[in-house]
Amino acid sequence: MKIELINGVSQGTLGIISRKIGDRKIIERIMQNEFTAVGLCQGDVISMLIASDIAEKTSDVVVSEISGVCPQHITCLAILGDVTSVEASLKAIESRLNAK
Repeated sequence: MKIELINGVSQGTLGIISRKIGDRKIIERIMQNEFTAVGLCQGDVISMLIASDIAEKTSDVVVSEISGVCPQHITCLAILGDVTSVEASLKAIESRLNAK
């Protein structure tokens, strides 16, 4: 699994992400500048579902799949929130998935 953190995420990057997700409520929150960081995870479907669950249980973040060319497969996950919350979620994901 690939995991990356964008700290102080730019409006342009948030715009790209908002065009790749389907949840209108999350898109509205992105446009209202509610998020200062985004964590990105990419991997197989099972890993993305586990990562999503871990992220939301670890800290106050919003999680959404990012649709790519083949939208019937979840291959990329956006974890949105403040820097501290997103970092905590990514560390928990790395810890759990690397332990296996």
